Amino acid sequence: MSKNKLTQNTLSRRTVLRRGAVLSTCLALGLTTTTGQAAAMNKAELIERMASEAGLTKDEIDMALDAFTDVTTKALKKGDRIKKGDSVALTGFGVFSRAPGFDGKGNDVVRSPVDFDACPEFDAALGLSPGNGDGRRAEASSRCHKADVVIDTERIADETQRGRHSGLSKADSKKALDAFISVTTKALKGGDVVSLAGFGSFSISKRSARTGRNRDTGKEIKIAAKNVVKFKAGAELSKAVN
Repeated sequence: MSKNKLTQNTLSRRTVLRRGAVLSTCLALGLTTTTGQAAAMNKAELIERMASEAGLTKDEIDMALDAFTDVTTKALKKGDRIKKGDSVALTGFGVFSRAPGFDGKGNDVVRSPVDFDACPEFDAALGLSPGNGDGRRAEASSRCHKADVVIDTERIADETQRGRHSGLSKADSKKALDAFISVTTKALKGGDVVSLAGFGSFSISKRSARTGRNRDTGKEIKIAAKNVVKFKAGAELSKAVN
């Protein structure tokens, strides 16, 4: 066998082994491997990037994220299970609410029990268009400012101090929230999925043109095709609102 042929065979075996190792790692982490599909940023990676950006410790970032997910889950859980729960807005990010048609009794006509609408600021940071003439930007802005529960720096500070000797100050809570929005924005713009185990995941999705209804007035509206932020509720959040 020639030296060149031997080298090619060796490289081929190395390539197979390397690809096998990558595939095994991706399967273990639950990541997608198909070309063009998104990779998932898990909570540990999110915390690390947020801590670096905010200049806070990982424990402080973890407290802030737990406060955000706990408040959101509790607010949606306590709502009217026949109609929909309270709407919860994370300032400058988006609004979570019980999805219309989800009755909590197994007769669900939607795939996810929780809806998410990005606030205009978040849409703008992602470079997403709300569509022309569908009234969604005004509606989203109104929902972001008139949600039943608003999560802001003061709310995060209060939640992190509850039952603890010390929590986050308002200043550090602001740093944490700003870092969450910033890191999530960068990840989504890069085509990644941001995942908070148990709570849910965020990604960019193509939504086809359709006919919908204004949530507040019930008036039928035409909604243009566009890219939107998609939220998929995790197992723990889904169970809590069910």
